[in-house]
Amino acid sequence: MIFNKIIGTLCLCIISFASSLAQSNITLKIIDFEKQAPLPGVLVITKNADKKQLVNFSDTDGKVNFSINTPCHLTIHLIGYQDQEFILTGQDTVLQLKPAENILNEIVVTGENQITASDKSVFNTRVLNAAEIEANQAINLAEILNTELNIRLSPDNILGTAINMNGLSGQNIKILIDGVPVIGRENGNIDLSQILLSNVDRIEIVQGPMSSMYGTDAIGGLINIITKQNSKYKTEASINALHETNGRYNLDGNIFIKIGADHFTVNGGRNFFDGYNSTETERWQQWMPYEQHFFSVAYGLKTRFTDFQLKTDYFHQTAQNKGEPVTTPYEAYAFDEYYLTDRWNITLLKTVRLNRNLKLDFTNAYSNYTRIRNTYRKDLVSLSKDLIPLSSMQDTSMFNSFSFRGNISKILASNSFSYMAGYDISIEKGAGQKLLNLEQSIEDYALFGNLQWEFKKIILRPAIRYAYNTRYQAPVIPSFNLVFKANSKWSARMSYSRGFRAPSLKEMDLYFVDVNHNIQGNPDLIAEDSHHILFSTNYSRKISQSTIQLKSSFSYNLVHNIITLALINSTQQIYSYINIDDFKTVVGNIEAGYQFNNFDFSSGFSLTGLHNSLSSKNSEVPQFSYSPEWNSGLSYEWKSLNLKCNIQLKVTGTTFGYALDDSARIYQNKIDSYTMLDAGLSKNIFKQRMTISAGGKNLLNVVNINSTVLGGIHDNKNGTQLNSTGRLAYLKIAFKFYKQ
Repeated sequence: MIFNKIIGTLCLCIISFASSLAQSNITLKIIDFEKQAPLPGVLVITKNADKKQLVNFSDTDGKVNFSINTPCHLTIHLIGYQDQEFILTGQDTVLQLKPAENILNEIVVTGENQITASDKSVFNTRVLNAAEIEANQAINLAEILNTELNIRLSPDNILGTAINMNGLSGQNIKILIDGVPVIGRENGNIDLSQILLSNVDRIEIVQGPMSSMYGTDAIGGLINIITKQNSKYKTEASINALHETNGRYNLDGNIFIKIGADHFTVNGGRNFFDGYNSTETERWQQWMPYEQHFFSVAYGLKTRFTDFQLKTDYFHQTAQNKGEPVTTPYEAYAFDEYYLTDRWNITLLKTVRLNRNLKLDFTNAYSNYTRIRNTYRKDLVSLSKDLIPLSSMQDTSMFNSFSFRGNISKILASNSFSYMAGYDISIEKGAGQKLLNLEQSIEDYALFGNLQWEFKKIILRPAIRYAYNTRYQAPVIPSFNLVFKANSKWSARMSYSRGFRAPSLKEMDLYFVDVNHNIQGNPDLIAEDSHHILFSTNYSRKISQSTIQLKSSFSYNLVHNIITLALINSTQQIYSYINIDDFKTVVGNIEAGYQFNNFDFSSGFSLTGLHNSLSSKNSEVPQFSYSPEWNSGLSYEWKSLNLKCNIQLKVTGTTFGYALDDSARIYQNKIDSYTMLDAGLSKNIFKQRMTISAGGKNLLNVVNINSTVLGGIHDNKNGTQLNSTGRLAYLKIAFKFYKQ
């Protein structure tokens, strides 16, 4: 017995000694295949025969140093490059990564435990990258979303451009910038024309509720705008000048400087629009003239274990609503309204890698939104103007928001398991003449988390969110996502999730009473909540130099306790917000994409069903009214000429609905179909240092859309809805300066 123990001990010592001899100190250098330049930030996962796994990132020289028993298996990953896997035998190695070509799957971060490709995400996520934004010459969020499937925009001359996604209005769509919620909703909507894209790297659009991760206002989906935080150059500067024939003149610029581990970014500019009206003889304009000024500055620090960024940005817009002239034998004057909007944000982002598998993320932000309406009496002879001293003709509202979010996550699915757990705190305060007691506040404190198991063909991810709110009882929000990967080409997703929308400060505390209005908030409102079911499939295949992708999806959304404005006292004509109804949507999509060398084509069809609430009271009214959409995009690049072309088409079908007339009789209303077509060319010259872009937007000249739907507070009264200023041509010149 003792002899056997001695022999066993000696064997263990020999094995241990042999293992130590086999362990090697290895330096791996990773470079770009085309430029032969070092690649920093490359993810390197090593695993030996003992299943020991090490995770490293290449330094600024593209080098990774590690000690491990060889031979071992290496997995190399970097965004924008082809993944590589090989066996390392124990020698220092130089590895060359080739840029990814014909890849339809984009990298996503929204709602994910770690950076992942869109085809591996548990969510249905659409990514609009910087190249697509540039190709479409989109100035703001409204312009880049205008041709997207399942998204419809509603421009308003006073409130701005609102969004409808998957059949749900903008108050159910959450918009983030670098993970920070955008505040300042007017009539429940964020004005998309005020969210500028001059410094945006990509936009991630998540279909379906994201309330378990991001809380309120995400019943219909989420849009996360991610700004540029890095550059492949040590120093980079750009200047962009744009003119459109509808009266727009824009000028903006960017500066990026990298000094060691530090980097600095400055962005700013001015956008001017001269206003537009189809009848040039009228002083009043369908599209108000405006002037926008914006500025942002950011500082970032990136080390081996920490990423840090502090940024601040400011936006100001002045818009003028010119009144109709009033003339008498003695004078001529008009009442003009000026709308002044200010947005101010300060954001601190920090990521700390605790070890090879764990990281902490923190997002702390302060946001301010101020909107002022001033009404002046303007003398049309002397051109002087005087502020009218009536409170009903002046208005100021201001909202402040503090956001604190943090989480710990397992960043690599070691042993097929990862997780995230965190907190989310939101404190919002509002002040204005139309709020009860002139000032109100609301606070939300939430905990959220998810667990993710990844097997050979299946990914499972349950998640939950629990919150305490100072003004209403917040529901517990669960979700469950499942991904089935049949093989490398075909996958399917199934999910169930709950969502909710909290009543806003205006809905609870509005007090707007004057000669013409009597609208009062309702502090007893409860949160809207929803149930969402999604099923989708994805097929992707690479054939020689071509890539084909096919997608399909079906979703069902049921929203309870819809908040709406209703007449609650017909005698005194008092309006208030109440929880009144349920709402349902069904959405089906089919999409296809094809890439071949420099040619890219995509097309999609969608059918959206909107629930008719009157169907429960009248059998003649169908339960759903369906509206189709079809979009297509085509781009081609002549590399020998440094020339690119881009064409975008979207057809929006007729939207039907049902309503009651003054005699309580049911009638059908509709919004007619319309088609938007944009096309453009861009040419690079002087070794990519100058780009000239020219093209046209709304080439089919759709100005107004015929509509018999009533209820828009600033709709035209002639049976139409505003769509755009009409056909226009544009010219953009961009200069780029950089130092390798």
